This record gives sequence, C-alpha cells and structure tokens, in this order.
Amino acid sequence: MVQNLSEKITLADGNQIPGFGFGCYNSFGDEIADAVRMAVENGYRYIDSATFYGNEDAVGKGIAECGVDHSELFVLSKTWPNAYDKVEQSVMNNLKNLRVEYLDAMLLHWPGTDENARLHAFEQGLRLKEKGVIRSMGVSNFQMDQLERLYEEFGIWPVINELELHPNYQQRELAAFCRERNIQLIAYSPIARGAYVDNQELLAIASRYGKSTAQVVLRWHTQKGIIPIPKSSHENRIRENADIFDFVLTDDELAAVDALECNGRMGQDPYKFPPAELMK
Repeated sequence: MVQNLSEKITLADGNQIPGFGFGCYNSFGDEIADAVRMAVENGYRYIDSATFYGNEDAVGKGIAECGVDHSELFVLSKTWPNAYDKVEQSVMNNLKNLRVEYLDAMLLHWPGTDENARLHAFEQGLRLKEKGVIRSMGVSNFQMDQLERLYEEFGIWPVINELELHPNYQQRELAAFCRERNIQLIAYSPIARGAYVDNQELLAIASRYGKSTAQVVLRWHTQKGIIPIPKSSHENRIRENADIFDFVLTDDELAAVDALECNGRMGQDPYKFPPAELMK
C-alpha cells in the first residue's frame, strides 16, 4: 500500500512505477497540456497516455513545460490494435509526440479479436524493450485466457494490466489472477465517472475523515494495491484526487466499499472490441 503520492511500486521486471497516476483521456489542446503541467506541479509523477486518445502532442507539451525531467516521471502510452503489425512505428510516433526519448511503459491497448496480431504485437514490444525504447511491457483490458496465451507463447507475463476497475466493477477473478502472477493492476475510470457522489455508504465513510466520496474510492484502490489514474482538467480537483494519503480505511470500511460490486461495467467487452470502424 503506497503511503504518499510519489511512493513507487516495483514491477515484476524490476522497474518502478508511482502508485498513483494521472489519466489523459478525452481532453485536448491547451486543456490537457495545462492539466498535465498542473498535475506534475501538484506532485503527480505518472502520466498515462495512449495513441488512441488523439492528444499526445498536447500531453507532450505539458510534459515539456512541467519543469520536471523525464527521469523523474513515468510516462506510459498504449498501441491501438490497428497498429499491431507496426508497433515500432507506432511507438516512435508516441516518442515524437510526447517529446521523450523512451517510454517507461508501453501497453497493448485492447486484446483485439485477432490472436495472431496480438501475439505479434507483444513480441514486437519485447524487442523494443530489449532495445531500450520502452522500459516495461504491459497490456490493457486483457482477460485471463488472453494473458495465459501470452505466457504460453513467450514464457513471461506482462508486468501491467490496465483495466476498467472501480467498486461497481471489481473484476475480482481477473484481479486475483493478475496478483498471483505479479501483474500490476492499474485502474482506469477508478471513480466510475462520478458515480459515487451521492452514495450513502460512501458519504458516511467520507464524513468520518472530512473527505469526498471520490477520495474514499481512490484510497480504497491504493490500499488494495491498485494504481488509480483519475483525470481532471481542474487544478482543485487534480489536487483533491491526490489528497488521500492522510487517512487509512479500516477493514470494515474496505469491506463496505467491496460490497458495492454490481458487475457495473461502463466500458466495452474485451472480446468484441474494437469494432471494424475503429481499426481504420
């Protein structure tokens, strides 16, 4: 359990990742550039990006202007399935847009529906890791059978699996599978797009600590060893999201958050996504 914003978790490959990150999805131009800069100014050191977000040039501007050297940051990007036959080219575009010389981690963004393409992409990622172009190789949205297939083919597990994960959708079986294999869980949509603002159980817990329901949920993630990557364009919210390390949820409070599970997935089915129109 990380105890502060800058504390790091050691991945299975020996590299370290901050235990709390900043998501860059669905924000563009100066808005995301400013948000990245503000996040770093407020202590964030892990920036989570992706080719598909269509904003990495602006994210790169924020990184370049944040005043902190890349060596002190963890910059992650993801390759979209339409580039699984040209992963190196995709990563080189990431580097150019993000204005960095290497990626701290590269993830395959979705498993996609073509197993051969998926395996080829992972192999290309491992080669880029050998070259030092990326430091850690991981995946996003991969299910147990898809992870096992990677292990069967390459004899190693990806060191990261980034998933939709929040109290309403905890993916418990998959999460346990990853933990047993030392695959670090990263949670996108960690506060379920504001779904818990009026939750009475969480409001009761939050009131005990003078916190918001979002802060309670983010603390729940960190105490369970999950890295949350909340996103916001507003500095007060960026600061508030990270202000979760001055309280600790009790076992009973953790159990109360656990009990919110309702299989409430908001995103896509990893076995069917992305559709053909998003593969162009």
